[in-house]
Amino acid sequence: MNDTLSFHTRKMTITIDYSQCIPARENNASPSCGFACVKACRLYGRNILRIEGNRPVLAVSDQEEIKRLDNECISCEYNCGRFGPGCITIDIPLG
Repeated sequence: MNDTLSFHTRKMTITIDYSQCIPARENNASPSCGFACVKACRLYGRNILRIEGNRPVLAVSDQEEIKRLDNECISCEYNCGRFGPGCITIDIPLG
């Protein structure tokens, strides 16, 4: 089973590797990073991510809507790496 979430914006592909995402401590509590990726998406981005089942998931189901909404700020990757396990990668093709 593929344990990742991957989605496309206008210019890049964002992938969250759930197998490396910090699991909840106990009783469905937040991970130690406090869902830094979702917080960053809300603060700097356009609310593309939300929390469901104690993991970050897409808040928007339509791929074209994601491309329209996302401002490609890469804050989710930065904050995951700074406050969490660094389980988000962003691929930006050059050229």
